[in-house]
Amino acid sequence: MFKNLTHLPFEVRLAEIGLLPLNSRRKRVDLIQTYRIARGPDFTLEFDGFIKLAEKEHLRVHPFKLQRKLVHMEVQWNAFSWRNFGAWNGHPDEVILSETVEIVKC
Repeated sequence: MFKNLTHLPFEVRLAEIGLLPLNSRRKRVDLIQTYRIARGPDFTLEFDGFIKLAEKEHLRVHPFKLQRKLVHMEVQWNAFSWRNFGAWNGHPDEVILSETVEIVKC
C-alpha cells in the first residue's frame, strides 16, 4: 500500500498519507482531553487534584484558564498536567467556551 513512499523523507510520507506530525497530533489530543476534563460533565476524573484553574477573577481570557503547577524535576515537564498549559490558555474564548468538543477537534 505504501511501498512507493519508502524513498521519501518522513515528513513527506506523512503528508502523502494525510497525517500530521506526532507533536501536532499530541497537542491536539492533549487539548481535547483538557476540554473533557475542564468542561465535560461525563468525565469522572477528580479535577482539583489533577489540574488547577487560575484563581484570579479578572482574567483577560476565558474563565477556564489553567494555573501551572511548579515542577522541580525535568521529567515532570512532559507530564500531561503540565505540558499543555500554553496551548489551552492561548485558545480563543469561543473554542474553550463551546458547548461541544467538536470545535476543539477542528
